[in-house]
Amino acid sequence: MNKRFWIITAGVAGCLVALVWLIYFLTLAPVGGNKSKQFTIQSGESITSIAKHLQEEGLIKSVGGFKFYLKLTGKVIVQPGAYEISPNFSAPRIANLVANGNTANATVTIPEGYTLDQIATLLAEKGIATKSEFQTTAENFPPDYGFMKSKPTTSSLEGFLFPDTYRLLKGDVVSAVRMMLNNFETKYKSDISPTLGDRNFYNILIIASLIEREAKTQIDREQVAAVLYNRLDAGMRLDVDATVRYITGNWKDAITKSDLAIDSPYNTRLHAGLPPGPICNPGLASIKAAMNPPDSDYYYYLTDFEGITHYAKTLTEHNQNKLRYLL
Repeated sequence: MNKRFWIITAGVAGCLVALVWLIYFLTLAPVGGNKSKQFTIQSGESITSIAKHLQEEGLIKSVGGFKFYLKLTGKVIVQPGAYEISPNFSAPRIANLVANGNTANATVTIPEGYTLDQIATLLAEKGIATKSEFQTTAENFPPDYGFMKSKPTTSSLEGFLFPDTYRLLKGDVVSAVRMMLNNFETKYKSDISPTLGDRNFYNILIIASLIEREAKTQIDREQVAAVLYNRLDAGMRLDVDATVRYITGNWKDAITKSDLAIDSPYNTRLHAGLPPGPICNPGLASIKAAMNPPDSDYYYYLTDFEGITHYAKTLTEHNQNKLRYLL
């Protein structure tokens, strides 16, 4: 009797194990495959909708099994966003992924004054795209925005990649560029175009990029803007060292004599007038300063070792400031 009981019990247990394994294989086991996919969950999307889309994308075997696991484990809330999901993930692993919000997005803060090259490096570090992918996309992006109408067709997006904090999808470089341009468009419509008039916005953007690299406070931004416009009106060279740094890509080490002698249209220490394009991507404060410079008699400025900017009306005064603050 006892022997028969244990035989039956073992048989039932074996059947249960086999049944559980069959259910797991048919509903929760990985679909299998080599290529991961980017899967997006929309804000407010239902569990049923998410499960159906996962099945349609070949990432889970069973809608019911996926929903059952979420309910069984109490993970009834999932996080919107973009996820990188492998078909080798089991349904429970995918469920935990979307419930915990482990998205394929990355939060990236682009500082004001970063160049296109610096932004490309930053996005590569964050895994959004390789540096060359971003540079190529930015250099060949269609100029389908109204604020670009004064931009030369041969120029890149330097100056238009608005500095801000973004939530970017890894691997989608086009969306990254588009998000920055859309942000610029929003600022342009609300804060720039209402007072722009018939002025050439691209030239203003170039001046704003110089201001961004030369001034840190709003008072200095406005005064530097005044100096730059005064020098342009007088036919003087702008003599902005930041334009030389843009050529060399050196934003930290001291500028050398050989740097200053580089024969480039961006070198405002050699050539009068504006450089052919922006030298960085300025923030809104610098753009506003470039649009609304104050009346000023200053033609010169320098920044001392403590970061304080000193202005002068004449070359004699400027040379005196050099002796006073830089030696």
